[in-house]
Amino acid sequence: MNHSDIIGEWKITRSIEDRLGKKYFTLDGVATFTNNANLYYYNETGIMKSESFQSKAHQDYLWIVTKEGWKINFRDGTHFYDLELARQEQEVYHKCKNDIYHGKFLLNLPNDIKVLWNVNGPSKDYVSRTYYKKK
Repeated sequence: MNHSDIIGEWKITRSIEDRLGKKYFTLDGVATFTNNANLYYYNETGIMKSESFQSKAHQDYLWIVTKEGWKINFRDGTHFYDLELARQEQEVYHKCKNDIYHGKFLLNLPNDIKVLWNVNGPSKDYVSRTYYKKK
């Protein structure tokens, strides 16, 4: 795998099981990675739906190229997690106040990516499954 394998457009399919609110959501959208001097900008747009809800969704991240892989930050520069380029399967961890994010990644670059987030805490309890397919 190469750092540049991530660059381009990806079709996104996501399911979210909100165990706290007892709701189920889906998202269909597009993620785009662009490169600017080893800073990879991630932009995600799509439509999130549930049984009684539909809304536009948007997310931005900054993927910073490192020797080992990427340092993924929120757009404001706050660190989120790291991914290693050499490992196809990996787990990540992030604590946001009292909420804990456990992520599992399967990087099959340059073709597809699978991501599972299990999020628990006093204000969150959900599982998010995302499948990225390179366009």
